[in-house]
Amino acid sequence: MRGPGGGGRGSRGDTAAQKAANAAAPKISHLIPRIRELFAPHQRALIVTVLLVFIDAGISVIPPLLTQKAFDLGLFPKEGPNVPVLVSLVGVMVGIWLFSAAIGVWQTWLTAIVGNKVMGALRIGLFAHLQRMDLAFYTRTKTGEIQSRLANDVGGVSGVLSNTIASVLGNTVTVVAAVVAMLLLSWQMTIVAAIVLPALVITQRRVGQVRARIATATQESLSTMTAITQETLSVSGILLAKSFNQQRTEVERYASENHTQIGLQVRQQMSGQWFFATVQVFLSIIPAVIYLVAAWLMTHSVPVTAGTIVAFTTVQARLASPLMGLLRTALDLQTSGALFARIFEYLDLVPAITPPQRPQPLEPKALGRIVFENASFAYPDAASGKKTLDGLTFSIEPGQFAAFVCPSGAGKTSISYLIPRLYDVTAGAVRFAGRDVRDIEQ
Repeated sequence: MRGPGGGGRGSRGDTAAQKAANAAAPKISHLIPRIRELFAPHQRALIVTVLLVFIDAGISVIPPLLTQKAFDLGLFPKEGPNVPVLVSLVGVMVGIWLFSAAIGVWQTWLTAIVGNKVMGALRIGLFAHLQRMDLAFYTRTKTGEIQSRLANDVGGVSGVLSNTIASVLGNTVTVVAAVVAMLLLSWQMTIVAAIVLPALVITQRRVGQVRARIATATQESLSTMTAITQETLSVSGILLAKSFNQQRTEVERYASENHTQIGLQVRQQMSGQWFFATVQVFLSIIPAVIYLVAAWLMTHSVPVTAGTIVAFTTVQARLASPLMGLLRTALDLQTSGALFARIFEYLDLVPAITPPQRPQPLEPKALGRIVFENASFAYPDAASGKKTLDGLTFSIEPGQFAAFVCPSGAGKTSISYLIPRLYDVTAGAVRFAGRDVRDIEQ
């Protein structure tokens, strides 16, 4: 059998590689409506999930505001510490944290249920559709590619709801709520934070991209070392190396890749150290700058309390992570779309062998009879005009034994493919039990 195989997919540890993979995804018409249709049976759960995301993200900025009151009214009022007020405020904060934790568990349960149900339905639908595909599809498509669509692409669907949709909504609401809270606390310090905080986010993003590229190169190097090990330490590899005196060459090749691996591992660890050091410096600088701004405001008769400063620095510290997430929003949405596009591409494949609209019953008296009537056949990927069978005519009666004696490649296997209708003839007919196999329900 003939047919070119499909290409594999490269590593996606790098943002640039992910963008390239997204660009290479098939273009599917009406993609968004089709995705929406998949989640339509779970509309009620989705609405509840979105509400939970909004509630959880919204209440996350309330504890810092209560912290301001705890400092100003509970710890450092003019008349001294007010323990009853402080206990009440702390109790409310603990209640909010417990409520937020419960909402998080509920949201995770809903997204897991919906995501996995959609994934399961897609997996069954795709598996059933692949069962209907013709043999030619499997001869021109690598098994690994099919397995990747069924396992990796479909398997990633469950994470789209929790890792992409819920994340985008949650990050958006968190950022908006935090900015509103900062403005309520001090619009002057909010302006300063708005200038300094983006530098932290951009630095985190760029260092993260560098680490991703190094991680990708490290994995590729490990793959190369594994391949060298499999090639040279197998029985055939050892025989070749010893027969042609290539042991030293193989050791040098392995040592060279090992040296590359050591360098990449060191770079990966050091880039991580630089990453965390940079983040730590920025996280330390921003509160210090806020303290300076607060002092400047106080010297200019702007009322700023200790509680305001603590609450403000707490809120702005929560902004870094959701802002980083929002910077990846476009890429995450494109990646999710590419995931569904690859699945729909396979679901949209039309089998070359289709069942008859009006199946014909077999003739009981002719059961077992096989007849080829002027049958011609060419494989779909064969060169133009090249036929494997041309005008073949013969019949085999029930109970009769038949043997085909001819050179390799003359079409013996092709005949066995045409009888159960793994392929259709390009001309003529193949009959079983008195019926054209194209009119028999398989």
